Amino acid sequence: MHNDPIPLSEIGRIARLGPKVEVFGDYYLLDRVGVGGMAEVHRARRFRLPSADGKSTMKALYEPLVVLKRLLPEAAANPDFADNFVIETDIARLLDHPNIVQTLDSGEVEGAFFLVMEYVSGVNLNTLLGRIAARRQEMPQELAMHIACRVLDGLVYAHSLKLPSGRQISVIHRDVSPHNVFLDFNGRAKLGDFGVVHIDEMAGDSAGVIVTGKLGYLSPEQVVGASLDERTDLFSLATILWECVTGRRLFYAKPGEQDMDVMKRIRRGHIPDPRDYVPQMDDGLVDAIMTGLKQKREERFPTAKAMREALSPYNTWSDKEGSKALAELMAGLFEQEHALFVQDQQHGLLPSD
Repeated sequence: MHNDPIPLSEIGRIARLGPKVEVFGDYYLLDRVGVGGMAEVHRARRFRLPSADGKSTMKALYEPLVVLKRLLPEAAANPDFADNFVIETDIARLLDHPNIVQTLDSGEVEGAFFLVMEYVSGVNLNTLLGRIAARRQEMPQELAMHIACRVLDGLVYAHSLKLPSGRQISVIHRDVSPHNVFLDFNGRAKLGDFGVVHIDEMAGDSAGVIVTGKLGYLSPEQVVGASLDERTDLFSLATILWECVTGRRLFYAKPGEQDMDVMKRIRRGHIPDPRDYVPQMDDGLVDAIMTGLKQKREERFPTAKAMREALSPYNTWSDKEGSKALAELMAGLFEQEHALFVQDQQHGLLPSD
């Protein structure tokens, strides 16, 4: 028998699930946190049976939380989709960068395809912006720059990914949005949802890998169904940055409007100057944001690296300072969630640094 008590936070999670706990392969599924047209997402843990000598502790039995994405039966039954899923998750597992949510595992259990990603204990940027707005606060410009530059660091890496064979591919996210920028309570920012990708084309020595996007963060070329390159991600990130520094949404459906109305505005490319809302904003920063939001991609930054360099003068905090400021802001805005994070961290139930 083990001597370590099960943490109260874990007891609560399991008690709420009761008999509904599902064992799936090497994992047990704690709770479903999302479902879409093709897949469902669970918080999960890989489980291990107690050792024969009975010396296992709860820390040994409970591996850190992970996120498990499982294809729905109707999607898994499509052979083409299943084959692509296997190939594409293999590519996702090659992404290894501190500012990208890591894919840890993938496979098939009784015909159900799945992938496992690291669990980011915190909130996404969309939730953070919503909480800031609800408290009638503003995101400090320095913090917005810190988050944007961390995401750009991940994009620089993904857009020029080298395979073990030496071949280089460009992994185009195409769903860069606040919902997919994950912020943990240690103050780290990670771009997520590289998990289910679609191979757009493979020709010559490079390949483009894309995923679908959210309406309010689509680029003009996305809404017209044109071919994509890395600059589509830069438009989406510039949209996020515009929203962070102004505290307003850029592309959204107004009362009585349909999605098509939003797409028309994206296509027209009429972007309000951020100084309309923040008059004191530096002209150089405005130019950088507006360059990322150019309707014609030929007029945007050519690469994520170029955009990162343009924003660098305004990213005045060190990585340590930015992480500390983000962690403090999140602890104050999400007190209950932060308390659970601290408890889980003390019991070794979260991924270690």
